[in-house]
Amino acid sequence: MSRDLVIVGNGQMAELFCSQFTHNTDYRVVGFSIGRELVAGDALLGLPLVPLEEVRTKFPPESTDAFIAVGPVKNNAVRAALFDDLRRHGYRLANLISPKAVVSPDVTMGENVVVGHLSVISSWCRIGDGVVIGSTTNIGHHCRIRGHAFLAGHTVLAGSVDVGERAFIGTGVTIRDNVTIGAASVVGAGATILGDVEPNSVYAAERGRKLSIAADQIRL
Repeated sequence: MSRDLVIVGNGQMAELFCSQFTHNTDYRVVGFSIGRELVAGDALLGLPLVPLEEVRTKFPPESTDAFIAVGPVKNNAVRAALFDDLRRHGYRLANLISPKAVVSPDVTMGENVVVGHLSVISSWCRIGDGVVIGSTTNIGHHCRIRGHAFLAGHTVLAGSVDVGERAFIGTGVTIRDNVTIGAASVVGAGATILGDVEPNSVYAAERGRKLSIAADQIRL
């Protein structure tokens, strides 16, 4: 049986997840909501856009679930605060698990979790509330992804990796086994992590550099 869903957000992530809920789940998206100061217009994708201050009146938690579709703003603190506020006001937070993902039956999972297309989550992993796992991500056995961490697409975690609360893992990151990623840390795109990452720190891979040769002069 379908259930109504209000999406909290009004940007591209909100539009993306609206499409995925509509086409891949039994949820019926009925509207969007965001803080009054961010409301621009009264509709998004043809659905009502209401201030968060009025969301319980328009979309009451007794009949409507919620989903937070906000990016990793302020080390994911905005997403975490929205989650706590919505749950405090009685909302059940929906999960969005792609039907094309492979999730072991042994995995435990919180609320407002995203698992993208073609991702794999191996046995005995623990996924906290508000975690985003982008498409084609491979999470090895016995990993722990703590609340409101954000893993962009194409990341690889070997076994027993512990990702701290509100950490951000960029596109294409590879993390070896038994590594701890500190809370609220940022690991930039393409980095290879072979040891523990300190909390509230930034780790980045060396950027690609232009060579002094034309592309049509190299031998591939």
